[in-house]
Amino acid sequence: MVEYIDVLNRDGTPAGYSAPRSEIHEKGLWHRVVHIWVVDSNGMVLIQKRSVHKESNPSMWETCAGHIEAGMNSKETAIKELFEELGLLYSQNDLEFLFSYKKKSILNNGKYFDYEMPDVYLITLSHPLNLNTLNLQIEEVSDAKLVTPLELYQMITEENSTFATLDGEEGPLRDLPYFNLFKTLAKKFPTPENDNLLNRIN
Repeated sequence: MVEYIDVLNRDGTPAGYSAPRSEIHEKGLWHRVVHIWVVDSNGMVLIQKRSVHKESNPSMWETCAGHIEAGMNSKETAIKELFEELGLLYSQNDLEFLFSYKKKSILNNGKYFDYEMPDVYLITLSHPLNLNTLNLQIEEVSDAKLVTPLELYQMITEENSTFATLDGEEGPLRDLPYFNLFKTLAKKFPTPENDNLLNRIN
């Protein structure tokens, strides 16, 4: 079954038509996606490893994410992706919207154009997360683990990172709204390690 995605103009407004997902990435058409970060009551952040068979960024670590299918909205997609990829069932009321931004990358030797506008959400749990309760969608996800916000920051910013890039069209991570994620996590869970993280990014 062909998956259709609503196409956007460069400024984020609807272009008025949809296109197959394959065409979206062949032509570099702007489109909206979701990123969903889950943090448990201990301040540990859930990340997942992409399947080795993924067309883009195989075997790289990332957060739960997905394309918004034509006719669906951002929050509906976030809830759907969490359940399909990880077996986690939440409601739209659990989603805390953080920010949106433009992310532009060219992969696979110039054959895969990823021009997307992620809506970034956070879910803060009231309990520790047990990884054994996850139901991974093996076509999409090969592994999952919990990391501290500082460990996540180090994974994302280290040279030769194993984390799928979060850099945006405007420049590197440090210049983008994604730094707000780390500030939010560090302030929600004040620890000496997170204080160290705040000092690094301020």
